Amino acid sequence: MKKDKFSKDALNENVRNGTPAAPFRHENHARPITRRDMLAQGLLGSAAYVMMPSILSVIANNEAFAAAACTAASPGARMTPFLIFDLVGGGNIAGSNVMVGKRGGQSDFIASYSTLGLPDAMHPKLAGQTNNEMGLVFHSDSAILRGIQSTTTSGTRANIDGAVFCTASVDDTANNPHNPIYWINKAGAQGRLVSLVGNKSSQSGGNSLAPPSSIVAASQPVTIRSSNDARSIVSPGKIATLLSPKDVERVMRATQAMSEAKLAKFQALAVSDQVKTLIDCGYIQGTEMVLKFTPDAVDPTKDGICTAVFNNIAGNATVNQVATIAKLLVDGNAGGGTVQLGGFDYHSGNRADGEEADQALGALIGQCMEYAARKGQDLMIYVFTDGGVASNGNVDATTGGRGKLSWQGDNSQGSSSFTLVYKKDGKPGIRNGRRQIGAFNDTGGVDSQAAKTSTSVETLAKAVVANYLALHGQEGTFAKVIGDDPFGSELDNHLAFTKLR
Repeated sequence: MKKDKFSKDALNENVRNGTPAAPFRHENHARPITRRDMLAQGLLGSAAYVMMPSILSVIANNEAFAAAACTAASPGARMTPFLIFDLVGGGNIAGSNVMVGKRGGQSDFIASYSTLGLPDAMHPKLAGQTNNEMGLVFHSDSAILRGIQSTTTSGTRANIDGAVFCTASVDDTANNPHNPIYWINKAGAQGRLVSLVGNKSSQSGGNSLAPPSSIVAASQPVTIRSSNDARSIVSPGKIATLLSPKDVERVMRATQAMSEAKLAKFQALAVSDQVKTLIDCGYIQGTEMVLKFTPDAVDPTKDGICTAVFNNIAGNATVNQVATIAKLLVDGNAGGGTVQLGGFDYHSGNRADGEEADQALGALIGQCMEYAARKGQDLMIYVFTDGGVASNGNVDATTGGRGKLSWQGDNSQGSSSFTLVYKKDGKPGIRNGRRQIGAFNDTGGVDSQAAKTSTSVETLAKAVVANYLALHGQEGTFAKVIGDDPFGSELDNHLAFTKLR
């Protein structure tokens, strides 16, 4: 190793081989616990301290580390990662994509789906007009389904099931309290580096609001707009919190013997190089754990599985954002995440624009599911939009329009949301065969009396949390997580999933 590095030759002989001598203490036999104590004992030079942030300066500036209060992070029993797609503009979900029916469920078809974009020739009652390969029933020519199929294997799709929620939602506004991400975090979706992430700098991490009663300011999503943003969350402070008390002790004693110049050189190294140097020289013992939290370890462009699945990660900013957030979730470094996607206000008088946006969405959903599958990790995806869209009854006979009815205007009564769950070891269980919560009526609008979620977006968000808890057999904790219980004895009627395992 070169002499100008944080080398064994520059350090105390007692710690060269990772076998430190007795702990360094003050004259009163106490550990040095503050930055002032560290400086007084020569553990960190003042000039080095004011250099760029490093693991050493974080330890020296935080009493918790020197007092041996921190231990290596451990994810414990992981809850299922939770990913939201927040579609801006009031796109279509019901009917033309995910099938909706009357109170008998998805296959209790309504009389006409024309307001939901399907001509009579594509009515789901006709042979070949539905697809249930993922359990949740889609229209066979659903653009979202085509997108999912384009980026997943049949084996991955065989391990997916889901549910649709028939709920009216106000059109074209960010004021719908759709986003349950804080409650999901409270339910147990925790990350080893950050709790929550989102691609928009907002309180929810996306466009729609989180219900006000759910918000915990300390858990606000970290903004992730690119793989570089993921790299930046692996800061000296994050690395330092992963060190055991013995590691802290070794590093602090090692710095005692270093010159000011060598400390400054170490401070100037990239965080990943600081970690590697400390490991190489024997001062960090938890090698496997710490190496998981270098910038490269959270960068999707450095992950061969991720670049294979998200094959346009380098040339498409949206794909890069989704891949980055998906990797943080699947690897357990974040518990929940929100991806805001624009372009779903597509009532432009044709059908082709909507088909293109929906298929692109499906491709992203599929890539996230395929990535989870190849990593051997469960994943829950939730998709919602602000409102809905109505057709004008005119057929778009262009190639892009596919002979479906053109989208003409907003339609809050045609709104829905849906969730898909990938289970790594088999298809998720569906409770009582129920994949539809709520219902539509024969005129193509939400049946306002079918469920407690039918007319309340906030109650819908609570139902999604209840279903997340049900995946883990914890629906009994629902009221504690939410703070109230709008369902009471009817909770089971709003649950689609059984426990994953």
